[in-house]
Amino acid sequence: MQQIPRTPFRTDSRSEATPPSCFACRLGRYADLSDDEKTFIARMEEDERKVKRDSVIMRSGTPASELFILKEGWAVASTTLSKGRRQSLRIYLPGEVIGLPGLGVRDAAHDVTMVTSGAVCPFPKDHVTALYTRAPRVAALLTAIASLDQIALKDRLAMMGAGTARERMAHFLLDVHERLLLANPDLGKRFRLPMRQVDMAEVLGLTKVYVNRLLRAFTEEKLIEIQRPYVRILQPAELRRIAQYENRYDEIDCSWFPSDRSLEVSH
Repeated sequence: MQQIPRTPFRTDSRSEATPPSCFACRLGRYADLSDDEKTFIARMEEDERKVKRDSVIMRSGTPASELFILKEGWAVASTTLSKGRRQSLRIYLPGEVIGLPGLGVRDAAHDVTMVTSGAVCPFPKDHVTALYTRAPRVAALLTAIASLDQIALKDRLAMMGAGTARERMAHFLLDVHERLLLANPDLGKRFRLPMRQVDMAEVLGLTKVYVNRLLRAFTEEKLIEIQRPYVRILQPAELRRIAQYENRYDEIDCSWFPSDRSLEVSH
């Protein structure tokens, strides 16, 4: 696997404003961002690096000195079990922050690897301090979104522990779709699913053969439509019934957020 190179984080850019990224869109889904907040977010994404499929973003046991905004592509966090078996723990989608749950530890707890080519924007952990002092509302948003991610992760763990293969697949498809909608509200019911069936098998704790069988069954039942690499959700209500899915990303409690007037972006 290819390790991505490390380069210094830049803080003195004077570049022109750029169109909103998927990260800004995801944050803007929950709050009306001010121009200063958008500027601060843009600075977090200045050091963009292209990465190839199978590039290692974080390696377990190595110093976790940076967080990464996933700007393009998909990544997966995983752990290696006995006899070389690998278990996927979560998928990262465009607009999500890699490493946020690990702020409290010195070393990375899991491997994070790209499952597609894409782009990441690294920023050092100590930049989070500036986030809380100069852009407290953005920091509050990230904290709240991280809590939603943890609740959704517990839902997934419960599904992995007690759900049937059919329920796991329905939950997986709905969860990916809802998260993609956060960064792209105009996505509709059709979305790109760039993962190989063997990758999906690792995420779902199933075999590749079983994943293939489930996708074929869902297609025959007209729950979904597949035109590789695209999937269209045809019967979302029925998939929700199968998985007993609850959308944890639908809304967020912003009542405790600081005022955007407290933002102090340094120029």
